[in-house]
Amino acid sequence: MTRKIDEKKTKRALRRLERARKAAEDSGTPERELSEWEGEFLGSLEERLETFGSAFADPDKGNPDEALSARQAIKLKEIEKKAKGKARKPMSRGKGFRSKTPPRVSRSRDIHDDIDAEGPEAPPSAATPPADEAPEARRARFHIVPGTPAKDD
Repeated sequence: MTRKIDEKKTKRALRRLERARKAAEDSGTPERELSEWEGEFLGSLEERLETFGSAFADPDKGNPDEALSARQAIKLKEIEKKAKGKARKPMSRGKGFRSKTPPRVSRSRDIHDDIDAEGPEAPPSAATPPADEAPEARRARFHIVPGTPAKDD
């Protein structure tokens, strides 16, 4: 099954290829010249466009109405930028897995700030009764609330 590609789109893609190749040749500087791979890439695209009208066959690779696939168009754009001297810079080594932002300062209390250097002291709590109060005085007392039905089990 062959796709029907508009001839205007095919010719437009061929002109882009030719302009990119010519711009790279006319630049005269070594950093703007095409590498061997880029030259082969442009040649193979040109050959496929002239033969088939499209440079790709798999419809999953790009818009079926276009002459170049999405990846081919991106690479061609990179070659055009390189020929103009606006090539992307190589990726830096980066900083690895280090944090890009300063560490977040916690606004909560640190539990270790409450401990003295000599050792922990147990703060007086409600669980331990004061020495002057008898333990019986603190026992729970149950009483019947008026107006509630009593349960007979």
